[in-house]
Amino acid sequence: MNIMNKQNNLGAESTTICHDIEALEEALKVRVVHMVYLKKNGAMRDAHGTRASALIPEGYRAQGRRKASPRVLTYWDTDRGGWRCLLRDRLMGWIAPEPPKGERKE
Repeated sequence: MNIMNKQNNLGAESTTICHDIEALEEALKVRVVHMVYLKKNGAMRDAHGTRASALIPEGYRAQGRRKASPRVLTYWDTDRGGWRCLLRDRLMGWIAPEPPKGERKE
């Protein structure tokens, strides 16, 4: 399946689409990331999410109480305002906007 199709709309923000889950985890720590993945029911999910504490409302920030599953990636859904998770092997691709000027590594 071509990830640059109209159905998922990833191509509108950038031409560089990543599939590296470790790089996604690092990007989620500092900014909002646009992801596309397949849900358990087979539907495609187009989501914007983060794990950056500064971008998550105060009462919803992760407390680190629950052990993370190696098969699942948890993120704060910035569109729907809640925690979501995805199965790592169902990630189709992701992109992150350019980081703010102070965050760029020259």
